[in-house]
Amino acid sequence: RPLSRNEEEEVRQGFCARADADIKFDAPGNRQAQAREEELKDYGPDVLIVLAGGVSQDGRPHETVMRRLRLAADLHHKARMQGKVLPIICNGGGTTHKPKWVDAAGYAVPEAALMAQGLEGMGVLAEHIYVEGYSDDTLGNAFFARVMHVDVQPDWLHLLVITSDFQMQRTRAIYRWLFKLPPMPRGKPPCMLTFKSVDDAGALPAAVLKSREAKEASSLRAFQAGDIVSMHRLEQVHTFIFTRHSGYTAKGMLSKKAMNVSSAIAQTY
Repeated sequence: RPLSRNEEEEVRQGFCARADADIKFDAPGNRQAQAREEELKDYGPDVLIVLAGGVSQDGRPHETVMRRLRLAADLHHKARMQGKVLPIICNGGGTTHKPKWVDAAGYAVPEAALMAQGLEGMGVLAEHIYVEGYSDDTLGNAFFARVMHVDVQPDWLHLLVITSDFQMQRTRAIYRWLFKLPPMPRGKPPCMLTFKSVDDAGALPAAVLKSREAKEASSLRAFQAGDIVSMHRLEQVHTFIFTRHSGYTAKGMLSKKAMNVSSAIAQTY
């Protein structure tokens, strides 16, 4: 029979509160869960999730994103040398701050597709790349990566999330929170999340990086203090995204305003 909400919550509480590489357990003595976590950790990730982060006017992902893709491609190729396929999710359609890049035929192209193109140029086969091109912010990145891809792949249990140093703290907070929310797919335990970041040095001008770091810190505080973290079930987040989040409601989509392209922060999107 399906689990009740109370039972699901008990299961969730019995699993792990995760840090980057240090695994801490909410339920001491839960040796089965601990053994499972250690096995996943030893085996390595089942899938890489690479966050989008902006494209230039010629459709090329920003250098910050290219560094993420290079790391993912390197990890993918090393896994292949060991006889393992390590899929890569290109995670993000764009941003709420500026329009998507438009190709010569007039089509708006999700950033994830441009990221996938970059990965193919690094030798990753198209069949090993999964595109998530709907999300336009970090909350959406996590939500759509989970419901579009991870939840329907029973063997994807250890997720390695890749982004830049400047975005890592907020990314970690959002992904950890969202991926532990019930309900889980039947028969699938909560995933283990680990994180890797790429260096920011030289990828952005110093003043631009400083502006983005300040924005990230402000956004993290807003997330931690906001109503959304009090949500304890995935369907609550679904309702929030599609009825209250301006990036995904019809009203929000029809009333977007472009960011000042001359601002320092605009160069990071």
